[in-house]
Amino acid sequence: MKAAKVILALILAASLMFTFTSCTCKPGDIEEEKISQPEAMVTPAAISSTSEIVKPAMVSSSVIKVGNRVVDIGDRIYPIYFDFDKSELRSDARDTLSELAQWLKNNPSVDIRIDGNCDERGSNEYNLALGENRATSAKTYLVYLGISPDRMATMSYGEEKPSCSEANEGCWSKNRRDDFTITGK
Repeated sequence: MKAAKVILALILAASLMFTFTSCTCKPGDIEEEKISQPEAMVTPAAISSTSEIVKPAMVSSSVIKVGNRVVDIGDRIYPIYFDFDKSELRSDARDTLSELAQWLKNNPSVDIRIDGNCDERGSNEYNLALGENRATSAKTYLVYLGISPDRMATMSYGEEKPSCSEANEGCWSKNRRDDFTITGK
């Protein structure tokens, strides 16, 4: 009888220990980000014909040019930036995406990957999800602008590929971005 009480006490202690150590967060501790369509899917702004970003790429011997810059598969072009803890497109991001859409229309053989990135604040899991939501927001807007979704893939790097490593708002704002990487031509 005494042995049964000891075993029962050990089982109770083990289950209490498991209960209190298995999850350190409460349901209200993690904020879920609400993803919405871009604020205003307005008609894209007029693009100047003198802007180097919209000039057609010149494809010769596997080289693509964006203005005077030579880019190739794996190169990043056209970054856009996000506000803290947001995946909604800012107006400057929509302007850049309009220019990118025009460039992609002028270069139908180029495929891209949209890489979502975050600053270092937040858990790895949260930042991976936020990076994916940012990449998806950009892809959705490019589809709205007439780019085939078959030409675009999305990828989230979360906080793993910072462009700046200092711990201040100026640096963090550079890490909250989408990069556009050429994946095929």
